[in-house]
Amino acid sequence: MKHFPLLLLLSLLLASTIALTGAANLPKELPRYLQTQGADLWSDRGGEGLNVTCGYYKVGEGAVIYFKVPSVMYVELYIIRPDGSKVRIMNASMAGPGTVYKTPPILFIDAGTRIVQLIGARSHAVLDSCKLYVMKGVVGGDVWTENGGRGKDSPGGTFPPLSPIKVAFKVNVTTEVELKAITPKGEQVVFEGVAEAGKIKYVYIEALQEGLLTLKLLHGDAILDTCQLMILLPVEEYPPSLEVERINVDGLSVRIEGKAESGTPNTTVNLIWDWGDGTREEGPFPRSHTYKEGGTYTITIMAQQSDGLSSNFTYVVRVKKPAEERAPKTTSETRTTHSKTTSLITKVITVTSKTERREGFPYQAVAFLLGALVTVVAFILLTRFLGKNQPRTAEAVRGEASTGSGQAEQG
Repeated sequence: MKHFPLLLLLSLLLASTIALTGAANLPKELPRYLQTQGADLWSDRGGEGLNVTCGYYKVGEGAVIYFKVPSVMYVELYIIRPDGSKVRIMNASMAGPGTVYKTPPILFIDAGTRIVQLIGARSHAVLDSCKLYVMKGVVGGDVWTENGGRGKDSPGGTFPPLSPIKVAFKVNVTTEVELKAITPKGEQVVFEGVAEAGKIKYVYIEALQEGLLTLKLLHGDAILDTCQLMILLPVEEYPPSLEVERINVDGLSVRIEGKAESGTPNTTVNLIWDWGDGTREEGPFPRSHTYKEGGTYTITIMAQQSDGLSSNFTYVVRVKKPAEERAPKTTSETRTTHSKTTSLITKVITVTSKTERREGFPYQAVAFLLGALVTVVAFILLTRFLGKNQPRTAEAVRGEASTGSGQAEQG
């Protein structure tokens, strides 16, 4: 009985020696992150903190697991495989506070998500856990907006300040990503978390000032994609002005002169010509075209502005071959039109020769002769009528009386 306390002390010393010998099998390194509350588990690619993602690995790569505990305890390490099976990667060992422990590299031979657990050997409680993502290929992603940006490093369009911008992004494998909005005055994290493979995620951002805004999709330090936006105040848009000043028709040839100017500032104007015979071309004023045969054609000129606005001018022209005209020399008729609107304007040009204008002469001469003849006949008839109704003289009356007396005596 006298030696019982001594034996008890020796037993305790022996147990402590065995426990320390088991813990000594784990490599040690200086603590790089001191957490005073609770246990922590992470990998060489992140995951410090309670239940945080431990990073991403390719098939064939090895992951090193780190852990620490707040007090002396026996712990175990397990990995839950993608099929749900549980594999112990470290037997129960004693660990003490103030020390960071690490495992040898764990090699992954197939893709999938793993869960690493730090478990108390006696309580069987999960002290901390983290997820490891093992992928077959390299992580890729895309970020864009409703105005553009699909594809690698493509521009995302223009937006006014203080308007909500809908941003979309996706990745080719399930992974943890970060989306940043970067302006000349700084950057802001607009999303941070796990994105599922092939599934589009949406976020809304708001630009407060004019300038360049860059969206950057990150996987760790790797840049998966960028998308640049221009934040500008809205500009009032006006259609281009189209003015046709002169149209010359000569036989089968037509020449049109005019000018076109942009309506919206900082835009350009392109003229598109449709001559009505199946010929379409582009080019500025003046413009000429020769038709293969005579007929009536509808000419359409469209002023296309670089911002999408346009103005149109339409003209109907009739052309003839020189051999079809009655006179060897033709007179080309020139018409001048002015149009500075986008409405439809239609004109018809008819070419007339000098011979056609002389065709009215014989009919005018006949009408003149007939009028003169009628005038002469009317004058003669009027003269005779007036001669019969003149008053008789005294000598004429006496002559008639003498003639009557003679005839009576003879009887």
